[in-house]
Amino acid sequence: MMTKNKLIEILKSLNIPVNEGIQNDKDANIYPRIVFWDYLWDPILASGEEYDTNVTYQVSLFSRKPPHESEIKKLKKTLKENGLNPYIEHEYIQDKRYFHSFFKIEVVENLND
Repeated sequence: MMTKNKLIEILKSLNIPVNEGIQNDKDANIYPRIVFWDYLWDPILASGEEYDTNVTYQVSLFSRKPPHESEIKKLKKTLKENGLNPYIEHEYIQDKRYFHSFFKIEVVENLND
């Protein structure tokens, strides 16, 4: 199982802007860029007590290049090297003229601190 720190390390290995939660205003018009956020917390229980949480994130990569030419291919390869093979979706945002590639990924986090 992947940790959040490992996920961030992988995302930052692309050497493009990466923001968690919301997009940084200074990066809003930079392509490519990544924004990721959590949307599901699933507690891991032992003896009735929560000791960790499976957290599901959406990872979005925005690029001016189509997916077969963009950084999403490098990201896919790096994830695969780490034992992860997410289902990646793509869409073209015509009025803004960019491609949006996105997937979900589950990591283990300690949210009890």
